[in-house]
Amino acid sequence: MKTKKTNSEMIIDSLRAGQPLRSPDITEKVSEAAGKEIKIQDVASILAKLSNSDKCDLGYLISKKKTDRGYVYSLVKEAFSLTPEQTYDLTRKTGRDRFTLEEAVKKFPSLKKHLKPGKSGLNARRIGRSIVKSGGYASKGGDVSDDAFRNIVASFLKEVAFQGGLNINVNLTIQFKGLG
Repeated sequence: MKTKKTNSEMIIDSLRAGQPLRSPDITEKVSEAAGKEIKIQDVASILAKLSNSDKCDLGYLISKKKTDRGYVYSLVKEAFSLTPEQTYDLTRKTGRDRFTLEEAVKKFPSLKKHLKPGKSGLNARRIGRSIVKSGGYASKGGDVSDDAFRNIVASFLKEVAFQGGLNINVNLTIQFKGLG
């Protein structure tokens, strides 16, 4: 069993305490937890990644507010429903049996309001792959039955509606031969 926490995990622990914190406050708490001095620039760098939803799923659940004294970070109140381990998992992009953003939203629907439509990381490729994997729709030959395809499309459309819609761009090229 892993006992030593990473700096990211200690930063998350300081945010899980509940009060809004600035980088220096978080650095102090992390240094205390680590039993050694942690540099503020290291904490600031990790915080920048953790609070950015384009780089880390946990970023959707971290509130970053600008004040006259710098940024103040806190977890959204709905994130406290997650266990510390589930929260840590949202910082990882890979790993067996990790707790994903999709699972978090299924288990705690109130988290959904913090996801930006179309940018939530729940993209069509991940959705389609998970639908096909979980449904076992393909036969050994790789063909998909009509009913299975209908189920895939229905699941996809349900997920599109869940995400807030779909933007489609179409490029059309027409070539005429034999004119001239």
